[in-house]
Amino acid sequence: MRYNYPLHFKYPDTEIVNFEANLRVWEEIFGFMKTKPNVCLEIGALYGGSSVYILEEFCKIGGSHHYMMDINTNEYIETNIYPYGDKVTYLKGESADSFKQFQHLGETKEFLDFVYIDGNHMSKYVLEDAVNAFYCLKNNGIMVFDDFGGSLEQEPHLQVKTAVDSFINSYHKYLNVIYVGYQIIIQKIEYISKEELNGNHNMKQKQKNLKVKYSDAQTKHKLL
Repeated sequence: MRYNYPLHFKYPDTEIVNFEANLRVWEEIFGFMKTKPNVCLEIGALYGGSSVYILEEFCKIGGSHHYMMDINTNEYIETNIYPYGDKVTYLKGESADSFKQFQHLGETKEFLDFVYIDGNHMSKYVLEDAVNAFYCLKNNGIMVFDDFGGSLEQEPHLQVKTAVDSFINSYHKYLNVIYVGYQIIIQKIEYISKEELNGNHNMKQKQKNLKVKYSDAQTKHKLL
């Protein structure tokens, strides 16, 4: 499936816009986002193939904004996002550093509607991006991991899949996996378990009681 990019869009003649391979899935699964304002985040921009699509399709309604994080910039990405003016913010540097001050209109938590993770593919960095971005993602928000099905011949620490599997296992009560292919797509859900909350409260109370007993024992030992 090919995308009809706007006239200003530029891409290296020797490169293929690989992002277009995902269009059919994106259109089918979350095409509904086109009809509402969205605050989006893209980690890893390359030349802007996915960036322009997100800006054109998910950020065309008033109140929308697209944030981009990448350690580099180039003439293609700069040309491709320039027409969108203050609708886009480019955060140059390592994503871990960008997240330290990441906010939207003063909000620092649960303000994103959509996240696309396609940055450093080493599992350590993918996992960091997932955790940081998930904190900023709204309930019912969408998160996409690129290259989930790629580089499986490499060592686990070099695979996107290693990080995504770890993330999903840790956060499985807070998300639904809605698509698995070369990419994997999840949706954040609200999870509240009164039993677990009560159990956690009881555990904290027990720990507090143990600390009190330990403190009393130390006091008695000093008196002796």
